[in-house]
Amino acid sequence: MDVLGTVSNWIIGAGSVALLGLIITSWLLSYRKPKTALVGSRGWFLTLPVWAQIVGGLVACALLGYLGCLLWIPIPLSFSPGVSAVLQIAGLAVFLVGWGLVLWSRWALGAMYGVSTSFEAQLQAQHRLIQRGPYAFVRHPMYLGYWLLFLGALLAYRTWAPLVLLTMCVPSFHRRARREETALAKQLGEEWRAYAARTSFMIPFVW
Repeated sequence: MDVLGTVSNWIIGAGSVALLGLIITSWLLSYRKPKTALVGSRGWFLTLPVWAQIVGGLVACALLGYLGCLLWIPIPLSFSPGVSAVLQIAGLAVFLVGWGLVLWSRWALGAMYGVSTSFEAQLQAQHRLIQRGPYAFVRHPMYLGYWLLFLGALLAYRTWAPLVLLTMCVPSFHRRARREETALAKQLGEEWRAYAARTSFMIPFVW
């Protein structure tokens, strides 16, 4: 394996493991905070007992990991060695930007971090609006960071796994973000509307 490939594998692999550990830890710790009533009624996950949510979430992570292994098959595209190297470098750069954005967003959220689904959102009982860090510019920077993670992995490896995950997560995170905004507008009222009026939904200065 070439040096570039080895470096990319180590960085993306270690970054993915570290980020997954942080996400799972933050998710488990979020259950210690009192929550408001659910906003949304079509889903079922957040209505389960806490122990069932934890077991279900861990099983879902394991299944996604298994699916990723099964789909780690090269996409039938042929590039010259030079183009492949450029794509790998670009993919690594995009991955690192996404990785940094997710970490920055998690730090900015602090104790306000929580979990929602595409159909249900739940805020903390004493929720306050975070407007620092990346949230000063966009309302959902963490979801944008996840998209960049998958896009970076797709460019670097050009396998089906990141393409399928990206295709799944773009509409899923979009619905989840909209559901969260409904919950925030309901709980925070004018403060949320003023914040939403001066920030972008997902992509700074564009969307």
